[in-house]
Amino acid sequence: MRYPKGIYCNRCKELTIHYRIKDRPAYSCKNCRNQIYPLAGTIFEKSTTSLRLWFYAMFLMTHTRGEITVKQLQRELGVTYKTAWRMYKSIRKLMTQNNSDLLHEKSEDVDDDGKNKIHKWVFFKHFEISVVEKDDTNS
Repeated sequence: MRYPKGIYCNRCKELTIHYRIKDRPAYSCKNCRNQIYPLAGTIFEKSTTSLRLWFYAMFLMTHTRGEITVKQLQRELGVTYKTAWRMYKSIRKLMTQNNSDLLHEKSEDVDDDGKNKIHKWVFFKHFEISVVEKDDTNS
C-alpha cells in the first residue's frame, strides 16, 4: 500500500525490484543493494512490538473512542506499562489528527429497494473497507 507502483530506489533513481532481507524489517534493491525500511516515518518505527498488537490496540481505542486507560491497554495486550503508554500516546496523537477518530464509518443504501446496505470504514483517510449487508427478510 505504501509503494503502489513499486519501490523507488534513491540511489538508482528508478523503480526497481526489492528483496526482503531475512530477519530484518527491510528490503534491499536488486541493483545497488540500497536498503529501504517501510516502517520508517510511521508510529511503528523503532518498535519491537508486533504489528498485530499495534493494530489490536488501534481496534480497542477506536471502539472505545480513546476512553480506554493505559492500564487497561496493558492488561488487554499483555505488554509492559511502558510499552502500553508509548502505544497509547502514539495512537492518541493520530486520533487527534483525524478528528478524534481513527476509523470513520459511513452507511448508505445500495439497492433501489433499500434492502441492502453497504458499510464503509475509512482507516487513516487512506484505506477503505466495504461490507455489503443483505436483508434476507421476505416481505
